Amino acid sequence: MDLEITVSSRSVLGKQTSRLRGTGMVPGVLFGKSHGSVPVQLEAKALEVLYRAAGRTNIVKVSVDGGSPTSAIIKSIQRNPLTGRALHVDLHAVDLRQEMQADVPLVFTGNAPVVELEAAILFTAIDHVKIRALPADLPDEIAVDLSPLTDLDATIHVRDLPVPAGVTILNDPGDLVAKVSPPRVEEEPIVVAAVEGEETAAGEGEEGEATKGEPAGATDSGEESGS
Repeated sequence: MDLEITVSSRSVLGKQTSRLRGTGMVPGVLFGKSHGSVPVQLEAKALEVLYRAAGRTNIVKVSVDGGSPTSAIIKSIQRNPLTGRALHVDLHAVDLRQEMQADVPLVFTGNAPVVELEAAILFTAIDHVKIRALPADLPDEIAVDLSPLTDLDATIHVRDLPVPAGVTILNDPGDLVAKVSPPRVEEEPIVVAAVEGEETAAGEGEEGEATKGEPAGATDSGEESGS
């Protein structure tokens, strides 16, 4: 099913766009080599629905003011860091006959056996790769199967990733994707044992100090004997 959306040309620019957002609209730009840069606006709710379906790699038919649709991808969405609300959207008009570059996320699937058997720690070095493909061949994601990580020496590199038809991964084939590290071992606290001879000597010295100078035959009550 084709993804489509209708946007309106935008005359509100600069700081005045904050008022536009207050009406439930999101300012944006439709740009491309053959289209120049066209300021547009669209409903925030419609943008979120479209983005959930299209992501950043699926082709979207964008119609400006009801005109002929243009093939585009959602290049980026700027969001409020606190609320997550969309502040601006970039729509990149593309030529379906020319290859383009894009960043595609990696999705890690399955389980690494060594993690369960030896309590090893999974380490992922990258979470996306850069690819080149025709716009219609851009994948939403690339799956990384973790099941080959069967021992502590096993690793997964870019060259091990499954490459969809018509797609070229531009990362270095030797780049690390995932590996496992040995489990952390907590060091036992070091207990210093006292030498038995020193303990005895210390005890005797304390007792001797306590009784030194005490008169013979004295009682705890201090009464004299024979009274």
